[in-house]
Amino acid sequence: MREAAAAEPAVAASRRRRRLSWSLRLTVLAVAAVAGWFTLRGRVPAPRDVAAMLAGADLRWIAVAILLQFLSQVAFALQQRRLLAGVAVRLSVRQAVAITYSRSAISMVLPAGSAMSAAFAIRQYRRHGAATGTATAVTVLSGLASAAGLALLAGAAFAPQVASWLVRTATERPGPLVAVLAALAAVGLVPVVAHRHTRWRHAVRRVARWPLAARAVGQARRAVRDVRSVSLRDWAATIAYAAVNWLLDLACLVAAAHAVNVEVPWRHIATAYLAVQIARQIPLTPGGIGLIEASLLAALVAGGIPEAGAAAVVLAYRLISFWLILPPGLTAYVRLRRFSPSRARHGSV
Repeated sequence: MREAAAAEPAVAASRRRRRLSWSLRLTVLAVAAVAGWFTLRGRVPAPRDVAAMLAGADLRWIAVAILLQFLSQVAFALQQRRLLAGVAVRLSVRQAVAITYSRSAISMVLPAGSAMSAAFAIRQYRRHGAATGTATAVTVLSGLASAAGLALLAGAAFAPQVASWLVRTATERPGPLVAVLAALAAVGLVPVVAHRHTRWRHAVRRVARWPLAARAVGQARRAVRDVRSVSLRDWAATIAYAAVNWLLDLACLVAAAHAVNVEVPWRHIATAYLAVQIARQIPLTPGGIGLIEASLLAALVAGGIPEAGAAAVVLAYRLISFWLILPPGLTAYVRLRRFSPSRARHGSV
């Protein structure tokens, strides 16, 4: 009875956190819907115009887009495999691809898809010999590598424009640039000053005693330990695979545009794609369904693409990168569950 009474506050707090999380998601989703409505008001084409463009799609380019999306999944699988190899966990290419497709399907069909996908990956990595902490760290580090790969792709796409802007700003109006650099330097000095100040040190130690903070600190320490065990070559290869994954997915979008005979300047489509990937990191809907379509459509239309053409591009791309991923992903998930050795030992995976 005492244990049940002691557990009630924790259960109530967990319920409050879940309600707050869903309230926040619904609020952000409503704001996004209103913003999308104002952006696309009067610019959404008639369904018959989009259907006509899709009906006349070039099947050769459709095949190229499907191949590029498959290679994108393979690149993501190789990213996981190389990172696991860096912590001495062996995984075949076939197994890595099966896990990748399964993770994609899970993230697309479940409400908490991203979290469920990560949990599934951790279980699969443990099945292949990784310790729980190592499997968790690899999953987190893979996400960081994906972010680094996306940043690398964005830097390669817009480095000339950024360099030109910096040079022009430094020569014409150096004040704002100096202010930004000074602000960054001040932010960098905050930890140093806080570390030297006794009151700040005590405050940090008190915060570190909180259960949630202590758990986060422990996970961060384990992640840092696992990062140190990964060689520089493995890290470079992992980030390279992540960049190739994003690049192939972007190429799939370009091929979808060619398939429906829409000419899109590469810079416009790259800008739209990168903007959508930022919106995609907000897990409001399974697989970003609805949000990605609206964001990509708005970005393409804002770039000067005709409404019917932009809608056809978005539909073709999402059919290939979302709906065609589900059948092989769910099949791979069932096979991994059915033939899992750990399931036979423990009853489930």
